[in-house]
Amino acid sequence: MRDVLAAYPALVRSATLVAATYRGRVALSVLTGFFPLLTMAVWLTVVAEGGPPAGWTTGDFLSYYGAATLLWNLSGDRVVWQWDADMRSGDLSVRLLRPVHPFHQYATSDLGHRVVFLTVLVPALAIAALLVPGLDYPIGPVRLAAVAVALVLAYAVGLLMASTFALIGFWSTQTSSVWLLWWGLGSFTSGWVAPLALMPDWLRTVAVVLPFRTAMGFPIELLMGRLDARQTAYGFIVGLGWLAAFALLYRIVWRRGVRRYQAVAG
Repeated sequence: MRDVLAAYPALVRSATLVAATYRGRVALSVLTGFFPLLTMAVWLTVVAEGGPPAGWTTGDFLSYYGAATLLWNLSGDRVVWQWDADMRSGDLSVRLLRPVHPFHQYATSDLGHRVVFLTVLVPALAIAALLVPGLDYPIGPVRLAAVAVALVLAYAVGLLMASTFALIGFWSTQTSSVWLLWWGLGSFTSGWVAPLALMPDWLRTVAVVLPFRTAMGFPIELLMGRLDARQTAYGFIVGLGWLAAFALLYRIVWRRGVRRYQAVAG
């Protein structure tokens, strides 16, 4: 593991250079990266016509979906498509011959892509936070540190969850379909469709113990100052629990799945 971690900076740097080469793709990714703002526009229309829900203002929705734009682009689900494509083409065979485990190859490739993308997105969000009235986050040193850890945890859980589902490709050609179904169902408990505070009580009860909230809703709620110390600790415990669960599940499925792998193309 020490050797793998030592290789990460070089692998991420290489992936960053590759991602930056395709400027058209970067520009398209930036445009699609603001997709959560469409959901925000829907909620602002609802607020304008029917009034804001209890405990929420127009500024709250601006702040929520401004942060959701960042979390939307830290999902790590890009690796599902990479795994699926390599299994279909036989390119996974080449990755298996390299000294670094394929998981780390896909992870660093995704990180390189995120670095390039976030280099453009984060300044845009920072400028928006300064210029748009109502877009405000009550940030202090302690909360900022907690949010930073929550963001790392969100990305790690999303990446491991996506990587684990990608291994379905050892048994089926419907990996992407299964993943889209999984994430489609999970979008209701992640805080993506609507803030969980506005969801029914039974759905909130379920959502706080599922991994989807860790990947989106939890960091946003923490950033907006809507969680007390107990809720914050519980959110981190749930996230770390899912991180460990997906890491263990990945190892088990990988060991069984790789024995079945046969390259049928190249």
